[in-house]
Amino acid sequence: MSAVDGSLERALAFERQTVALLADEVAPIDEGWLIRTPSLPQVWSLNEVRVTRPIRFGDALALVEAHMGELPYRQLVVEHPDAGRRLEAEFRAEGWQVDRQVSMALHGNPDRQVDTSTVIEPGEDETLKLMQRWMGDAHQEATPEGLRQVLEYTRLTWRARCMRRLGMVGESGALAAMTMLYSDGTIAQVEDVYTVPEERGRGFARSLVTRAISLAREHGHELTFIVADDEGWPKHLYGRLGFQPVGRTWLFHRKVGD
Repeated sequence: MSAVDGSLERALAFERQTVALLADEVAPIDEGWLIRTPSLPQVWSLNEVRVTRPIRFGDALALVEAHMGELPYRQLVVEHPDAGRRLEAEFRAEGWQVDRQVSMALHGNPDRQVDTSTVIEPGEDETLKLMQRWMGDAHQEATPEGLRQVLEYTRLTWRARCMRRLGMVGESGALAAMTMLYSDGTIAQVEDVYTVPEERGRGFARSLVTRAISLAREHGHELTFIVADDEGWPKHLYGRLGFQPVGRTWLFHRKVGD
């Protein structure tokens, strides 16, 4: 499966639609899209500029400043691959954080079968508690209000996307790992794969994603995809489970003053 078959564009369209379901405003601009959510101003992914066509570095900076000038951060998502590759070095040189994400579509079968009978469907409260730990560990500089807004964004996403929560219980008896399966009835996205550090190495992620794949196939989805950090190890696990890369997007972000 490749970008040529439309899987990348369909995955990106699914992600854009998710944002549109949650954001206060999604407006087309010449370069792509402007996403604004004053009701959740500390959720960066709901307050960003998305670029879908070629753009020069100076124009990209001016675009972000024009649309995000009053916010304490800047976030630009570049979906155009040539532009993303070209801008990466320039943004890094200016001190921006650069995250390259790879979209992977389910095309094959896993390299081996695993028992998923211990995968549970946990409740919202306990899953949000685990999400809070993950976000707190990953963003230790976040304020309590910032974490509250991110968790509210998470809750809203779950409800907007007909989400199935999947989890694994650790040795302590508490929820130790999770993932989500989002769906619009035709396309499914596996998202938020996380295991607490003290329970890693036990195959929880493999079991969870395998179960999510099974559910997506049982319900006849035409496309199932997952998005991973292009420089992280999870993409290799997803590859072994049958996902293949179909394209990349670039995320450029920084706090004002950094």
